[in-house]
Amino acid sequence: MNHCNKYILRLATLMVTIGISTHTYSQYVYTEAVNAYKVYNFEKAKPLFEKAYNKKPTAKAALGAANSYRLTKDYLKAEIWYARLLKTGEYAPAEELNYAAILMNNGKYDSAIVHLQHYLQKKPADQLALNMISGSEAAPKMIASPVAGKLENMVALNSPYSDWSITRFQEKFIFASDRPFKDIRKSPFFTNESDIHKKMYTWTGNSYLHLYESNGDSTDIKPMQRFGVNGAYHSSNATYSADGNAMFLAITRLKKRAASALGKDSILTMNISVRELKKHDQQNWKVAPEIPFNATLQYSVGDPWINASGDTLYFVASQGPDHQGGTDIYYAVKNNETWGNPINLGKEINTAGNERTPTFSKSGDLYFASDGHPGMGGLDIFMAVRDADTWKVKNLGVPVNSTHDDFAPSLPDTLLYFASNREGGKGSDDIYRFIPAPVPPSRPVFVINGIITDKKTGMPLPTVQILFKNKTTNVDTLIQTNTDGTYKFPADSGAIYELKITKTRYITIPRDTVSLKGYTTSVNIRHDKVMEQPEIGKPIRLENIYFDLGKSDIRPDAARELDKLVTILQDNPTWIIELGAHTDSRANDAYNLALSQRRATATVAYLVKKGINAKRLTAKGYGETRLINKCANGVQCSEAEHLLNRRTEFIILKF
Repeated sequence: MNHCNKYILRLATLMVTIGISTHTYSQYVYTEAVNAYKVYNFEKAKPLFEKAYNKKPTAKAALGAANSYRLTKDYLKAEIWYARLLKTGEYAPAEELNYAAILMNNGKYDSAIVHLQHYLQKKPADQLALNMISGSEAAPKMIASPVAGKLENMVALNSPYSDWSITRFQEKFIFASDRPFKDIRKSPFFTNESDIHKKMYTWTGNSYLHLYESNGDSTDIKPMQRFGVNGAYHSSNATYSADGNAMFLAITRLKKRAASALGKDSILTMNISVRELKKHDQQNWKVAPEIPFNATLQYSVGDPWINASGDTLYFVASQGPDHQGGTDIYYAVKNNETWGNPINLGKEINTAGNERTPTFSKSGDLYFASDGHPGMGGLDIFMAVRDADTWKVKNLGVPVNSTHDDFAPSLPDTLLYFASNREGGKGSDDIYRFIPAPVPPSRPVFVINGIITDKKTGMPLPTVQILFKNKTTNVDTLIQTNTDGTYKFPADSGAIYELKITKTRYITIPRDTVSLKGYTTSVNIRHDKVMEQPEIGKPIRLENIYFDLGKSDIRPDAARELDKLVTILQDNPTWIIELGAHTDSRANDAYNLALSQRRATATVAYLVKKGINAKRLTAKGYGETRLINKCANGVQCSEAEHLLNRRTEFIILKF
């Protein structure tokens, strides 16, 4: 029994020892991973975090692996490790936001929305998360409706490495690449692998970025000059003034803080700064004085773009006036060889995310990359058009944008060039260009436009109804005038239109014709009209309404004229009128009065027969009581003078 107890005790002791050893080893591996992570050696950190997690699954090890894969753009593995992190329940809200961004990178928009909504329960005012939801909702629509055109991989320039920030200078393409760079000096400063390497950028495991030039042929790619342009560390984002005498680029360099109390300098993290160079001769550049808003010891300033005249520099910075978050786009103006203070482009452009790589088209439109505006995932490319005092920002959609990073737009000619780490590329970042589909010849545009005014006041008339009847197709289209009395109607080629113009309390203009016959190119036909208000009680004579002597029958010739009145009443359906019949002074007064009443009644009956409501009509015979000339009883007059008195009139009683 004692022997058995001793065995159990030894076994328990051994298991505890193994457990302590495993824990100690796991902690050691995790510490090594953190040390590599701190100096951006993610390629070394990733397997160490994984090993630490496999030895002992902890939230901190999962987080280290997730962030390492995220920062090196391995979205599939980053998703796996963020999922493991979230399962532990030990994570900050920001990590769920990162997870949602990774899900967007992997095209899992529905899942991204679920996590973003959960995140917003903790951070309800986070505009970045709200924009990510908008992007996740819009992305499937952009994928389903790509912009017509051809996306071309610039295979001759690209490598298995990272190639981006393309422009043109003196008929050559200038671009940045982290392909192996042979001409690198040995480092006199660093002696162990925890230091910053000059031969390898530990973040990617590749060379630092350097600038190359090429005529577009893969056999003609060579690095630009070393002095001032390609140093020991990063060089990218070359941009030139129109005269070719000024060049700006983004660089990284080591700067030392002033000596400490111990008498030693300390090496600082390599923040990005912008360098200006001046043309020294036909082949070489020389470094200009330091740009005053570089802050290498505090934060990064990069992605420069210079305007044609060389006096306005656009760039991004991770700190600065009115900073919105991440990296913002700023600009500074040079006056008398002195750069002014940086000015933030404002909230319409800059977000809580990162705005990168600004450039302008010749027409003044801003192109830039952002992961803060609603997009498909990662950085998307946007175009911003200046409208008065505001910017109108538009996502360029598919195929320019993808679920991965799309950035560094450039317009060195008539096409849009950019970089992307999307799937299917030659390297980690490839240079692409988008060739829009040819625009089909524009069809001629035919427009009828004009203004409707009041005859008496000359003022424009709003809400006038205009009915356009296409006499070829018999299609009716009703429009109305704007508040300023104007109208604009898109017409069909070669059509003939009959217009009916109506407005309450105005006389309708019926059957007004406009023809587009003979027009083969775009045309605006101006067609102004004047409308008149009817006058209550003013007699309006109906011409050529004749009756046989002593009779009240409607003659065929009179019927044709009365049909015109029928049309007027149909066109103005609110009018209530009186039909008045008049005779000359021949025959006695009583006879003439009775005869005129019969004629007025016959006229009304004819109108009713033609469909005019009897309630709108009143018949009134005036006999010879309203002569319009001197031809009264006993006055000798010609037949023509008597004829003027034998008339039919109508007056508007109400409208």
